[in-house]
Amino acid sequence: MATRTTASFSRTVLPRKIEKLKLRIPTVALGALLSFALAVSASAQAPMPASYSPNDATASVKSIIDQSIVVFKDQHISAAEREQKLRAIAESHFDFAEMSRSAIGYHWKTLTPAQQSEFVPLFTTFIEDAYLSRIESYSVEKINQQIQSSMIQFTRQTTDGPDYAEVFSTVVLQDQKDPIPVNYMMRLDAGEWKIYDITIDAISVIANYRNQFNRVLNTDGYDKLVSLIRQKTAGLQTN
Repeated sequence: MATRTTASFSRTVLPRKIEKLKLRIPTVALGALLSFALAVSASAQAPMPASYSPNDATASVKSIIDQSIVVFKDQHISAAEREQKLRAIAESHFDFAEMSRSAIGYHWKTLTPAQQSEFVPLFTTFIEDAYLSRIESYSVEKINQQIQSSMIQFTRQTTDGPDYAEVFSTVVLQDQKDPIPVNYMMRLDAGEWKIYDITIDAISVIANYRNQFNRVLNTDGYDKLVSLIRQKTAGLQTN
């Protein structure tokens, strides 16, 4: 299956040092890849456009956000339980296989089946741990304050054939003058819409990684990339 890349208007952020595999997504995107509702409000503040059905891509995004908000508003679960619930939401609603293929880009076809099978769970764990580590630096109280003081508006969605869609939204933050565009790239998988990329203010999460990964692959090869990701993931898990 061909790998879809992110929207053509998205821009990547160039890393200074490839070895560090920097997370160069804006602060507003904290956890956005895992749909962690830092920059969104309660579901009542994000009404669904009347023209969208419960089973379309926009409804799927809203459902993921709502689920994440419920987890953060639960004051009776431990940090470990909260992390487990957030991981479960991500793994159910994000297309990590498509994300992995897109992050590798044109190099994907040069990998052996064993390497492809190795990379998907490796990249999945890296993404989850990277954003969970940043989320954990925020208290639940601070996150809930952010939720209450922010608002998301779904504006439209477009389709590219029967299996791909893009959901457009804007996020209004209390401490920022202008709304921030946050768009979700979706793929229909076994009848369910799943996210395979997010752009925040026209910056693509996956294109950011693809730029970094391709530089490593071009200069040092697949084994070096895997080694760097494993090192980064181990560091995140011990912090």
